[in-house]
Amino acid sequence: MPTSTHTSESHTVEEIRAHLAELEAAETALREALRERQAAEFADFLNDLREQVDARGYDLDEVIARLSKGRRGRSAKHGPGAVTRYIDPENPERAYARGPLPGWLREKMEAAGYDPADKAQREEFKTTHLRLAA
Repeated sequence: MPTSTHTSESHTVEEIRAHLAELEAAETALREALRERQAAEFADFLNDLREQVDARGYDLDEVIARLSKGRRGRSAKHGPGAVTRYIDPENPERAYARGPLPGWLREKMEAAGYDPADKAQREEFKTTHLRLAA
């Protein structure tokens, strides 16, 4: 039986398995304790934050909305900064908001003598040949 490199004691396979089981149980208990402590600290942090918001006279819902604004995409129903959508007046099924130009829009621009690669021409085309979505 080989000896451990950390101790001069010799262990049986059963002793090593038992020790591993104890270590695994201890690891599980430590992970659970860590999870509980993190949850408690987070709850304390949220309470402190609520108290600071109240103490400064702000509305908690407004603070949350402002904090969330940059993290999620803006939708058209969220007021200023919302994405402008353009509709093809000849086919209302076709719409464009932002990003790469769809093929139908490129074709319409080129057919009307506009260069889709030119930003100024794209903007002019959108305002003169497309309509804003409601």
